[in-house]
Amino acid sequence: MYYKIMQVGSVILLLFAIIYLGSLVDWIFRPVIVFGQTLFVPILLAGVLFYLLRPLVHILSKKMPRGIAILLVYIGLVGLGVGLFSFIGPELQRQFTNLINSMPVIVKELQVLLLTIQENDLIQRFGLEDAFEWKDRIEQIVVIASGLVGDLVTNTISVIGTIFNTLLLFIIVPFILFYLLKEGERLPHFVLNFISKDKQQKVRPILTNMDETLSNYIQGVLIVCSFVGILYYVGFSIIGLEYALVLAIFGMVTNVIPYVGPWIGAIPSFIVALLHSPMQAILVLIIVVVIQQIESIFVQPQIIGKRMSIHPVTVMILVLVAGRFIGVVGMILVIPTYAVAKVIATHLYSLWKVRKEEQENLIK
Repeated sequence: MYYKIMQVGSVILLLFAIIYLGSLVDWIFRPVIVFGQTLFVPILLAGVLFYLLRPLVHILSKKMPRGIAILLVYIGLVGLGVGLFSFIGPELQRQFTNLINSMPVIVKELQVLLLTIQENDLIQRFGLEDAFEWKDRIEQIVVIASGLVGDLVTNTISVIGTIFNTLLLFIIVPFILFYLLKEGERLPHFVLNFISKDKQQKVRPILTNMDETLSNYIQGVLIVCSFVGILYYVGFSIIGLEYALVLAIFGMVTNVIPYVGPWIGAIPSFIVALLHSPMQAILVLIIVVVIQQIESIFVQPQIIGKRMSIHPVTVMILVLVAGRFIGVVGMILVIPTYAVAKVIATHLYSLWKVRKEEQENLIK
């Protein structure tokens, strides 16, 4: 046992030494990093779409060749996208344009509101005026945002680069997705070919469980976020909130981040409502709280289920730590990554226990 621990420790130390020495010679790892950054987003998007579309392709492939089934799914997906865009596109564009044009007015009204709150007698009596000293920070945010927008508009290279990257996604993602849908079922068998036959039976359940975990999580998150987005739009429209569609979509997207995301998505809605009237701001908070309660109590357990079985405190810690070190992408990816790692660790621990019991029985 001690010898095995020393072996594993030596391998880990050797890997860290190689990574450290490689980091001193930047040109060795730089091409690998650039290659990974270039393909990370297309592979991630293709993987998500693979788990979303695989059930439909599987059903269609029972009645026709798999390649034709994938093409039919592509045609249906394009048709759905065009129909959805033509249905909500004009309204979304109108609201988004109005929101961008109204941004200076919103910022100015927010500054006035914060100044009014800061000068309130009750706030000054308790010495809380520093908590509302956001005028300079808001101005800095506006300057930075304006600078970024200006750079995107004036810098031709950046615009061309953005267009090129977008076109690259539209070309690469369908290409990768097609082969994932066509050959993805063979991936576990491909992995098992690199493992000795006596261990394949032990590794196969791990791969199956990993696949089911990712599939359940991705499909469940999409359904839950869509449900939340629809309820947001209905609730915001009922109370007459401006830019209801844009704010509902923003809330739907941020809901991908567990626990923290819904409240991040509620901030713009609350600010827009607060500038209209305090009563509307209270209604927005009520809508957000009610929808989140419905989601956490009724929707999420039924759709995602208890297969993830991750404690809420663990989820919160993982999301905050990932956000601190990696950013928004880390906050989104940390839970499925942790779930897959947990599956692997659980299976390996079970295998280790079985092997240990077998060794003890042989000794006896």
